[in-house]
Amino acid sequence: MAVSIKNNNRISLTMERTGQWVFSQDIPTDVVVEVGEASFNLHKFMLVAKSNYIRKLILESKEPDLARIDLSDIPGGPEIFEKAAKFCYGVNFEITVDNVAALRCAAEYLQMADKYSDGNLAGRTEEFLSQVALTSLSGAVVVLKSCEDLLPMAEELDIVKRCVDVATSKASYEVIFLVDRRQIGGLKSYRS
Repeated sequence: MAVSIKNNNRISLTMERTGQWVFSQDIPTDVVVEVGEASFNLHKFMLVAKSNYIRKLILESKEPDLARIDLSDIPGGPEIFEKAAKFCYGVNFEITVDNVAALRCAAEYLQMADKYSDGNLAGRTEEFLSQVALTSLSGAVVVLKSCEDLLPMAEELDIVKRCVDVATSKASYEVIFLVDRRQIGGLKSYRS
């Protein structure tokens, strides 16, 4: 029961934060995006500019004016969708080792690749993975742990493999470095 209350509070906070940056727009919202129990009142034109998936949903809809979109199966749930929506609106948010895998999976799901819009979310998350998150053993371990709830997509995008490769490489290097230091230390004490 406590977990459910915590999740509901998190969803409420997410929707409240979204309302703060969306309502600053002068144009009324025209689509409600549902992600699980969360609902986001957004603008179609902002979403379709970055998300080919949402663009196709709207264009292929049998409804003349699609007003609701259900994205309940988006990787990362409402919190990650909020960040993807912020990206569509040009609102800053932080990409971290904790959220980069979920954002990368959400970008894939929403088809937010550079071929649909330059500098899109998929490219940004890939850049963060290669230049920040997967440059250290600790970063690779955190990203790998965050992939647990993102399977199989995290595997399909090779995030899991890349984390394991980095972790293996960095761990092997550290072991070799420690062995070398011990051997050098042993030689010094032997020579004394």
